[in-house]
Amino acid sequence: MLYFISVVAFIFILVMLVSLFVGWKLLHPPDRPVIDNPKNYGLNYENVSFKSRGNDITLKGWYIPAEKNEKMTLIFGHGYLANREEPRAEALKLVKTLVSDGYNVLMFDFRAWGESEGKMCTLGLYEKSDMQGAIDWVKQKKPESRFGLIGFSMGAATSLLVAAEESCVEVVVADSPFSDLKAYLNENLSYFTKLPKYPFNPIILNTIPFLSGVKLDVVKPIDVIGKIYPRKVLFVHSDADKTIFCRHSELLSNCHPDKFTYWKTSDVLHLRSHQAYPNEYQEKVLSFLNSAVN
Repeated sequence: MLYFISVVAFIFILVMLVSLFVGWKLLHPPDRPVIDNPKNYGLNYENVSFKSRGNDITLKGWYIPAEKNEKMTLIFGHGYLANREEPRAEALKLVKTLVSDGYNVLMFDFRAWGESEGKMCTLGLYEKSDMQGAIDWVKQKKPESRFGLIGFSMGAATSLLVAAEESCVEVVVADSPFSDLKAYLNENLSYFTKLPKYPFNPIILNTIPFLSGVKLDVVKPIDVIGKIYPRKVLFVHSDADKTIFCRHSELLSNCHPDKFTYWKTSDVLHLRSHQAYPNEYQEKVLSFLNSAVN
């Protein structure tokens, strides 16, 4: 009996330690250094820094001015395990097209990524303040500017959260967002950890608030998407995305199909729609943005 109790206690302690470690690593992933820059795409740019709204974290980025009559300033939000470059989506190639059509672009690193300060990624919770800090910076630099947001994965979900609070945001392009962070992690965390869903997922999800104070259930775009309406949102998602299932974009876009557009791409991995369909992707995004501007 004592042996049985010892084995059970050992397994319990092991599961708890593994869960704590995985939860900590989820919030403290390896950094992604910035290695590319707009100059490599023939673009003029300015290195910039600004504060996240409401706290003292300094964020770093690039401001890339429009090459002709300015229409709007677009703020980009990158995904988890990336930085402002967002190479999975070939963001700088998209920026080149947008800048040539009259859009200013601000690309920046969320906290704890790239060249920005911060030690912990919060999966959209405090990244919302980072993007709001980007809006504040643009308002100081160009007080008359109009605003749009383009986000990828975590950055797409963050863009939706920000647009719901910031009436100055006129339009959003959301590439592969999640609709509900806690539900998403519960269904798909095993894809990243390679651990069995039970017992690990519930324990890991309950250790994250303990480790960080991050409340997963408040990072929930589906709860605030109605506040964006009647502004326009373009959702892009691949039907083969195993990182964030495309049903998240379906749920979000179905809330207001008269203003929310959903382009479902085929047979490409997470955030690779632009890589796979570069011309169509750029045409759809430009057409969508121009319709909102006009």
